[in-house]
Amino acid sequence: MISSAFDLGEKLNNQSVNYYLHSPLWNRFNFSHIDISFTNWQKSKYLNITADDFDPAINSIPNDSGGLYLFYVKCNIITGITEFPFYIGRAQYTENQNLRKRVKEYFQKYSRSDERPKITKMFKYWALDLHLAYLPLDNNSNIVDLEKQLINYLLLPMNDEIPDQEIKQAIKAF
Repeated sequence: MISSAFDLGEKLNNQSVNYYLHSPLWNRFNFSHIDISFTNWQKSKYLNITADDFDPAINSIPNDSGGLYLFYVKCNIITGITEFPFYIGRAQYTENQNLRKRVKEYFQKYSRSDERPKITKMFKYWALDLHLAYLPLDNNSNIVDLEKQLINYLLLPMNDEIPDQEIKQAIKAF
């Protein structure tokens, strides 16, 4: 019994993440000219049922635009409320980059490497429950600005590059 409790405790510890639930930061968000409500995002499972390849729906992500994407872990206990946002990112549309290509890079580049430890952790512990939401956008400047604000004010657990220096220093201090 003790060893199983220890093993469970170890697994729970390895699979814990921190959220900063600070509404004064949320209130700083100021990008009202684009409706980013979650109902406007397209959603799908990220990996297949064995977590060794993409879910087929990933191939329907646009390759002719940029946009925002959100990795989240979905638990089906209380559907609609037990979805945990993990990481927000962006894809600018250029001749070498697009939304579909960018979201695929995470599994192809980071799932089995130590280059980005938090992303590796995301795949190691939550691959089977990992989902992706994406919002295609046309304007690269809006994409960059929106991503910065969302990273700064949501402070999701797998985003480790915080653009705002004051917020970044505040997190490092504690």
